[in-house]
Amino acid sequence: MKDLNSFISEESKKKEKPHATKKGAGADDKKYVRLMEKYKRLRRGDREKANKVLEEAKKLAKEGDVSGNAKIAGAYI
Repeated sequence: MKDLNSFISEESKKKEKPHATKKGAGADDKKYVRLMEKYKRLRRGDREKANKVLEEAKKLAKEGDVSGNAKIAGAYI
């Protein structure tokens, strides 16, 4: 049976590891998809806010690290 100190040290070691991304995924993929989801919800109610979110997503896609797969996913949302 493990004692409390070894259990806590194992948990902290797990948290220290960097998050593994899928091969070919961009660093900004999650943020881009979230912006596109937010745009989808806003476009029916508030067009002005929706357009601002869409412009932000387009800027991120152009200047950020967004993979082609994330762009396709955003298009299907």
